[in-house]
Amino acid sequence: MKRFLGLFLLSLLLVALTGCPKRPLIPPVDQAMLDAENAIASASKAISAAQEVGADTAIAESLLDEARRAFADGDYATATSKAREAELSANKAREEALAKAREKEEIAVEEKEVVEKAPKIYVVGTWERDRDCLWNIAKKRSIYEDPWKWKRIYKANRDKIKDPDLIYPGQRLVIP
Repeated sequence: MKRFLGLFLLSLLLVALTGCPKRPLIPPVDQAMLDAENAIASASKAISAAQEVGADTAIAESLLDEARRAFADGDYATATSKAREAELSANKAREEALAKAREKEEIAVEEKEVVEKAPKIYVVGTWERDRDCLWNIAKKRSIYEDPWKWKRIYKANRDKIKDPDLIYPGQRLVIP
C-alpha cells in the first residue's frame, strides 16, 4: 500500500512540475500552408457556386490563379490573401446574379398579377359538347381548378343567372 501511495504521489508531483501534456504544435510554415490550401479550396467552391447561377466570375478566377501561383512559389501569406479576395469576389458576383434573377422574377410575377386581376369572360357551351355547368366551369384548369369555387362565378354573375342550376349556351359569364 505504501508503495502504491508513493508511486501515486510521485506521478502527481511529475504532473505538477511538467504540466499537462499538450498536443504537438504545428510549425508556423506548415500552418500557413494549411491556411492557404483551405483558402484556395474555399475560393474554388465559391467560384463554382457563382458559376452555377450564371454569375461573371472572371475577376475571382484571376485572383484564384494568382493565389495558386503564390502557393506554388511558397508565398503562403499572399496565397491566402488572394484566395480570400477571390472568394469574396465570387460571393459578391453570385449575390448580384441572384438579385438580378429575383428582380426579373418579381417583374414577371407583377405582370402576371396584372393579367390575372383583369376579369375573364367565359362563354357557356352546350351540355352535350362541353358539359358546362357552374361546377364544371370552376373545375377547369383555365378557371379555378376547384369545382367548389362555383359560387364565386354565381355571385359575380347574379344579374345574368337567376338559378345556379340553369345556365344557357352562349351566356357570357364574368370569372372573378
